[in-house]
Amino acid sequence: MFDWSCDTGWARHSIFGLRREWLDLYLGDRRGWHSRQVLGNRQVTSLEAWLKTAGIEDSSGRLTPLGEQFVAKGTGDRSLWELLWVNVVFTFPTARWYVHLGQGKWATTELKSLLRTAVPRLAERTASNAIMELAGLLERTPVGNELGQGQVTAGRPRRLVRRGGEPCDAAIVHALGRLFIKQSRTNLSWDDDLVWPWVVFGCSRQFILERLTIIDQNYFNINERGVTVRIVDEEW
Repeated sequence: MFDWSCDTGWARHSIFGLRREWLDLYLGDRRGWHSRQVLGNRQVTSLEAWLKTAGIEDSSGRLTPLGEQFVAKGTGDRSLWELLWVNVVFTFPTARWYVHLGQGKWATTELKSLLRTAVPRLAERTASNAIMELAGLLERTPVGNELGQGQVTAGRPRRLVRRGGEPCDAAIVHALGRLFIKQSRTNLSWDDDLVWPWVVFGCSRQFILERLTIIDQNYFNINERGVTVRIVDEEW
């Protein structure tokens, strides 16, 4: 059972979720997008925060390797959104809490209630804003429908359906790498209750384990008991 009481930053994106068209705007003019007068002031602030949360920029505002891939390939590459979702889950507590719910269907009001139960210290407004930011990301980017992380149906309240999806090999390796960084350990047991790649993507554990035995990678040693990290990649 996870203890969420120590996590902070449940609502950090000025109420807005990341939108694909915002990322297109940023990628099309990384120096001048702020002054294009397309976004309102709060939306500008939101996108600035999302660029860090999503791992497009580092804390100093420099383009990350993932950001460079988005610049080169644009927002039409599904695998890049899978990598982005991994970053969001490990950076944004609201997303990390959400993926632990597994597959399912919820109204945004239900999610807010569940979040406040999991983190009683959160003010009602903070919990509401957190769910709005998450639902906005799922609704306005390929993460929600195409990746299966939460198809959003319009209405009052909005409803989310998380059916899950099977990620590409690069996203599996990235998720496992982010997990090692978060845990600050070199060895993890499969029995540990952690943010495993199958939790991140809402897919079967068996799918991930089978892929890990096939993937041509030098980062991890895999056996029946768990996984040991061999090389830490700076992209994690």
